[in-house]
Amino acid sequence: MPKTILPYELGNLNWSEIESLAFQTFISDYCISSLNRTVSRGYLNGLESLIEKAGPASTVSQSCKIISLANLGKKASSPMLLQKAETLYFDFLPSFRSTISNEGKSTTIQSLITAVLLGLYEIITITSSELDSHVAHARGVSAILMNKYSPYDLVCGVQLFQLTNPLSKDLKGSDPKNIATPTLQTSKSFSILCPPLIHSPWATLDPIFVKTISLKRKAEKLLGDEIEATVIDDLQLLKQEAELLTLRYGRPEVGYWPGPVLGYYDPYVACIINSYHKSQLLVLDIIARCHRATTNLPQDAKMDPWIYQEGQKLALSITASIPYFLAENVQVFFNQSLASDMTSMTMIPGPSVGGLLSMHTLYMVSKMSVVDPALKVYLSDCLAWIGRNMGIAQATMLSEHTSTNLSDYVRQAHVLIWAGMLI
Repeated sequence: MPKTILPYELGNLNWSEIESLAFQTFISDYCISSLNRTVSRGYLNGLESLIEKAGPASTVSQSCKIISLANLGKKASSPMLLQKAETLYFDFLPSFRSTISNEGKSTTIQSLITAVLLGLYEIITITSSELDSHVAHARGVSAILMNKYSPYDLVCGVQLFQLTNPLSKDLKGSDPKNIATPTLQTSKSFSILCPPLIHSPWATLDPIFVKTISLKRKAEKLLGDEIEATVIDDLQLLKQEAELLTLRYGRPEVGYWPGPVLGYYDPYVACIINSYHKSQLLVLDIIARCHRATTNLPQDAKMDPWIYQEGQKLALSITASIPYFLAENVQVFFNQSLASDMTSMTMIPGPSVGGLLSMHTLYMVSKMSVVDPALKVYLSDCLAWIGRNMGIAQATMLSEHTSTNLSDYVRQAHVLIWAGMLI
């Protein structure tokens, strides 16, 4: 966020001016406008015009006021603004629950974005004692998109959202051998996780992401610490399935061979590239864990050289994107880092949306067995930095829970992040 937006003393402003400042600060911090929809979907793209058309009394306007005040309260370290946002939030929830329960009113873009904004409010204000505070809103987003009257015809139907829904009926408590793994297919429907040439099958990533998430669920069931003995045949089948999926990742569409990236069109594009690399890492991690389990190797045993090399390459490509996501001006930061006096310059934080779109990937990568331990510590430090400098409390919480695996919790938050790419 540009420094000039935030005054040193909020006490000099009347309430109307504070609300206006909060709104403009939030738009600057969390919205990515896409000037070319064939390249990037942006993030919360068009939110300002949506609110203008909906009017100040609309649910989307009220929810935006809540998160805007909370965001400004975090930036200005203002307990008064944070308390005001919290009061408005709890006053607003009953009426929005009533709206969501009405099928005719709930399946609108306004209702969807309202649920997203309320979920983001929980993400930036969360405390360590409220780990699942965003779940209700993730559930609301999932319910809207799963409804037959949903405003979107998605490439994978609702699978991308249903698989991350904490109450997904076809996954919760299932036998891992019977969890369906979606087939990879090309679709002409609306896609979230690709350059969005609408009604085009070009470079659609949604199906392969859905398949990876499903495979990860199977792995957690079969490789979980709570399972004393797992049938070796099941692990062998899981390993084979993961190996087949690596072939799919390693065989991109013509013209899409992955390689070094010196810059990105915008944070949305950077987020999609990182998500792709993170998913590849997830599959490699499953293969490595299955290999150890089927051969009775200790956890610290040396892994297959190919898996190690691929894992380091992918992890480092994600690490190389961190300044782009977090720095106010990545070129200035890069030039300063090359200064001849070898002094370490403090990175000036950019818009908070960079931290929002990168923090879950950084957390997931920091928990993988195929990633170098020193790099894991660095990624945890980056999460703490996002929390301190970008006002996102969930990043702080993720950096502090180093001994707890919160993968399910993070997947639930993905519902809210991905849904913000729909408008």
